Amino acid sequence: MWDPGWDDVFRTKNWGSYPPEELVRFIGRTYFDAPERNAVKVLELGCGAGANLMFLAQEGFDATGLDGSRVALDRAAERLAARGLAARLDRGDAMALPYPEGAFDCVLDIECIYANTYADSRRIVAEARRVLKPGGLFFSKTFMTGTSGEATGRRLEGERNTYLEIPDGPFNKGYGVVRLTAEDEIEDLYSGFEGLSVDYVIRSDRNGSREVREWVISGRKP
Repeated sequence: MWDPGWDDVFRTKNWGSYPPEELVRFIGRTYFDAPERNAVKVLELGCGAGANLMFLAQEGFDATGLDGSRVALDRAAERLAARGLAARLDRGDAMALPYPEGAFDCVLDIECIYANTYADSRRIVAEARRVLKPGGLFFSKTFMTGTSGEATGRRLEGERNTYLEIPDGPFNKGYGVVRLTAEDEIEDLYSGFEGLSVDYVIRSDRNGSREVREWVISGRKP
């Protein structure tokens, strides 16, 4: 569920301008050989200030970004315009996407669903599946259990591996919901997709004082 506090977060954070390596690899392997890249419609959930949209637009894809934060979308628009790039920017809630069924070839979740309860995360994944064309792909990069900062916040009652106001780790320090996905949750969380590819990335951060663990998951809509 969209939390209006993210507007304040985006007012104070100047997050990066470059996409994660895993996204670049996925897009490259899957779509770089498309005969007409501008015919490949890609939606990013929780697009923030537009780092991934800039990459997609630069590579010639038909990119759409959705976020609940007007501040983030305004910043994304400024960044795109400064580079002479174009992408559609929509304000909305990922649990109720404002698009018709079968509108996109690909939907991206780059650390979007982690900021939601498990039930809400499942709703978001179901919405992503709804707006995908048959055969379309969902790509998700989400924090996994064991990431530094786990259990340092206030545990959200009735939820598993879900915390509020985590003071440390690679999250938005001290703000909002943080849900870490366990391996035994993947099949259920991403149900409805075929041929799930499940990889993970583990890296150190801050001179080895932190460990960041992320699932890298993709699947195809039947």
